[in-house]
Amino acid sequence: MNDMLIDIELVVIYLVILVTTVITIWSAVRSLKKRDRSQNIVNNIPVTKIAYGVTALLVVCLLLTFLLGSSKPIQLGEKLYTDSFWLKISDMFIYTSGILIVVAVGCFIYGMSGLSRKSHVESERREHVPSEKA
Repeated sequence: MNDMLIDIELVVIYLVILVTTVITIWSAVRSLKKRDRSQNIVNNIPVTKIAYGVTALLVVCLLLTFLLGSSKPIQLGEKLYTDSFWLKISDMFIYTSGILIVVAVGCFIYGMSGLSRKSHVESERREHVPSEKA
């Protein structure tokens, strides 16, 4: 009975992962199809640059953390796990999650500090100062 419940739980987990993956891909494709060039900058925020930057960071993080991940066998309980591919994949997701959390916190702190707004205000002041002609 217990083994059957574990099998059912695994099937549900696989279904949830499959559904979320399909919805994520569908959402990304739909978003790219609906986007027009007038949406590059919204409220003076370069949304296209930000989207491409986040995507590039994610892909680079996933690739680097997979390549740098450990494939050393590990013992969990009484079972020894030796499949190097899945060991690297698990390391990849753990390290990528940590890196992206640190980057998100850093971006939040930078945004809350007001540094980006201060530099933007100063550049606008310089543009509106009349030049003296001698």
